[in-house]
Amino acid sequence: MGNLMKVLASEATQNPTKLEKEIRTAAAEREQAHMERNVARKRTPKEKREKKERKVFDDPTTVETIVSVYKIDKKLSHPKTRFKVERNAKQNKLTGFCVMMDNMSVVVVEGKSKAIKRYEKLMLKRINWEKAKKKEDEEEDEEEEENGGNKCWLVWQGSVEKPSFHRFHVQECLTKSAAKKVFTDAGVAHYLDLALNN
Repeated sequence: MGNLMKVLASEATQNPTKLEKEIRTAAAEREQAHMERNVARKRTPKEKREKKERKVFDDPTTVETIVSVYKIDKKLSHPKTRFKVERNAKQNKLTGFCVMMDNMSVVVVEGKSKAIKRYEKLMLKRINWEKAKKKEDEEEDEEEEENGGNKCWLVWQGSVEKPSFHRFHVQECLTKSAAKKVFTDAGVAHYLDLALNN
């Protein structure tokens, strides 16, 4: 207001009230136009969700697929832990599988780098493999004893040119030879060898 009064000094002295009113209406019009442009540019909730998914899952910097292999000391017998492993892989749009044997489990996931980092946090930090929560039911207590003292670690992480899987699924194998067949059928038998040797 003061700047315009200085610029329009001759008009301001003749009729200052009229000039002030014109300046205020012009400023209000500019502010209203600004607000309308912002509302027109505002994303819908669906567009916001799509943008967030693009940021996490469609990483343009990496062309190849990142693969992570995790080894868990014992079988994923606890349903809550198994649910977290499977559900988070699907939410992060990762492909691969979890093979559960009688004395250990191997989780293989592949996807974009940001999604792999999120899944790595789940496997190595968020899930408490050492302690299982106490349950009142005897059956659940037996499962906790199986899951208690468990440990998970990253066996190998690297990149491949193209993915080997189309979706994430959990498979239970009674013997190591059955697990070897599952890995061989997928064309990634070397992942099981890495997990067994570590």
